[in-house]
Amino acid sequence: MESRRFLIVLVVISMALVSYSQAHKFLVGGKDGWVVNPSENFNHWAERHRFQVNDTLFFRYRKGSNSVMIVTKEDYYSCINKNPIQSLTDGDSVFKFERSGPFVSSSVVAMPTIAKMVRN
Repeated sequence: MESRRFLIVLVVISMALVSYSQAHKFLVGGKDGWVVNPSENFNHWAERHRFQVNDTLFFRYRKGSNSVMIVTKEDYYSCINKNPIQSLTDGDSVFKFERSGPFVSSSVVAMPTIAKMVRN
């Protein structure tokens, strides 16, 4: 009886570890997607989530109407988009966290708006 109970506990713990280690897919901006004027500020949206290595961010937008750039924090606050770390332009784009650390994303369409907000 004791060995059966131990086996059940071991199975439950194993299942919990497997589900904990699975990567998650996040829709950036929630229901609005990757738009210039979302109903929820992207910074607020990001603060509500905890991202792990292998998680993915799904940026929903129309191809040709916007894009996603992964930029340095310095370039973001300087409103520079000349040398992005990564540029996603194919419409519904996916970015995978392959390492831990800070990441900053921006939009070609929103960059002038971001620059105005940062400078004010």
